[in-house]
Amino acid sequence: MRILFVTNMYPSAERPAWGTFVWQQAQQLRQFGHTVDVVHILGFRSKLNYLKGAVEVLERTRRTAYDIVHAHYGLSAFPACFRVRPPLVITLHGSDVLGGGLESFLIRVIWRFADSVIVVSEEMRRRIPGIVIPCGVDLNVFRPYDRAEARSRLGWPPHKYVVLFPFDPARLVKRYDLAKAAVEQVTQTGLDVELVAICDVENREMPWYYSAADAMILCSDREGSPTAVKEALACNLPVVATDVGDVREILRGIEGSRISKQEISDLGRNLREVLHASRNGSFEARAEMMRYDQGYTIRKILGVYKHVLRARERKQSA
Repeated sequence: MRILFVTNMYPSAERPAWGTFVWQQAQQLRQFGHTVDVVHILGFRSKLNYLKGAVEVLERTRRTAYDIVHAHYGLSAFPACFRVRPPLVITLHGSDVLGGGLESFLIRVIWRFADSVIVVSEEMRRRIPGIVIPCGVDLNVFRPYDRAEARSRLGWPPHKYVVLFPFDPARLVKRYDLAKAAVEQVTQTGLDVELVAICDVENREMPWYYSAADAMILCSDREGSPTAVKEALACNLPVVATDVGDVREILRGIEGSRISKQEISDLGRNLREVLHASRNGSFEARAEMMRYDQGYTIRKILGVYKHVLRARERKQSA
């Protein structure tokens, strides 16, 4: 198949960690023998780029016989609607549906123009009908390394407890303020703990950060299917997370991680327990992440593509 991705989330030199899960899907589809082209809309620079994206989609689908146009993230569906012939699949990733305001309203209108809608969690499906396919993890990339080796590589102190916050602190929805306060609370109990925020790190380097840390923390107001949680667990890093998106399902069956209330005291208590366990026993979660293997996710997405194409063929022959 020849597929055109239309997305405002995609790695670039300016933002190498932005939308890496979309890049991973494109790469995996290529490994499966499909051709994937990408229209990357730099919406963070200017909303006018969505109009430019619409023109690019129109021109590309006029010149090239694509089988599928696949829009990632709700606002990307607007320019994707300007395709000439191919059916449209939209993947909604979380804040585009679960957030409020004008953007959420527009998404609730735009998705109706799609031939099929994918959502990444059951919570999202309760708001917009779609096929639930959580984002996968490339287990060939996200694998554990020796902690001492990882810390040496990154220049981190060998004995200090490190809590990883693998998000942009400037994104208010991620609640860096809560993570910082929770770590400060743990520090007041006598543990030597540091919170390390990581963003704009290339995808292939992230396993070293997960392997070097003692725990990961997620305090978000809302999420769809947080890929960072799955990546951390694939690297055998325990997670303390608020009960958002499909976090409860991701952590199902995994001993040593915690789901916390979105309160500083509860986050701090759970974090201290996880940190203590991380140095006094083994933690194993990688095997549980096999259910999120990227290859499995891609097969489900390809199933959606084939269903849409069959429906188009039936409609044309009727």
